[in-house]
Amino acid sequence: MKSKVFLIGLIFTTILSCNKELNSDNQNQINGLWLVKSFKVNNMEIPSSENWIRFNADSSLSSGNDWLQHSVGYWRYQQNTKLLTINTEIGFTYYKSPFSVEIHKTTMIWKGTKEGMEVIIILEKAEKLPTSEANKLFGLWKFDSVFIGDNDVLDSLNPNKKAMLFFRWDNQFEFHNYPEGEKYGIFKIQPYRNQLEMINYSSSPKFQFYDFKIEGENLELKSKDEKTVLKFSRIHQFLE
Repeated sequence: MKSKVFLIGLIFTTILSCNKELNSDNQNQINGLWLVKSFKVNNMEIPSSENWIRFNADSSLSSGNDWLQHSVGYWRYQQNTKLLTINTEIGFTYYKSPFSVEIHKTTMIWKGTKEGMEVIIILEKAEKLPTSEANKLFGLWKFDSVFIGDNDVLDSLNPNKKAMLFFRWDNQFEFHNYPEGEKYGIFKIQPYRNQLEMINYSSSPKFQFYDFKIEGENLELKSKDEKTVLKFSRIHQFLE
């Protein structure tokens, strides 16, 4: 009798252990950084703009776009229902849960509903945060040429060959070593396209709109009317 009780207990313990390992394995699969590759609502794809979400082993999570983190919260996966629940504590809830989850190697698929519409999100496992052309703008740039129409006016704006444009992390820009003195303002990058808006700090602020292109260590800003083209090369220290 004792041997039967022992055997039943052993089987029960083994089952619990297997379930725990299965749960642990699934959590280990979800843990880590994931990039949103596709976001569909009723088969209509919505641009993701380098969205990412990071699941931590302590059930906390964070999410963002490119290098920017915009939300934090916590998550829970229920093994018996295979449902993933995401709760946001700070930020905006992009991912309305719960979702059913499928994991195939480095691909994770979420399926759920939003206001009665089918939602399918496909994510890919990643090792580092995504980056975009917009992220490459940040930093210090030295003027190489300034064309207004067909005329290069760089010498009048940059007589000492030390004029610089600095895109700061807080979305402010600075012009240094200008003949008229330092200039400051704020900039905004349009999502999903390489377009830049700049407005200067002054008594009569002026909006400027550019398309930008980055190739290696070179930057080109072309005004929307295509009359002004600015070219720069990247530097890493201010020119005195």
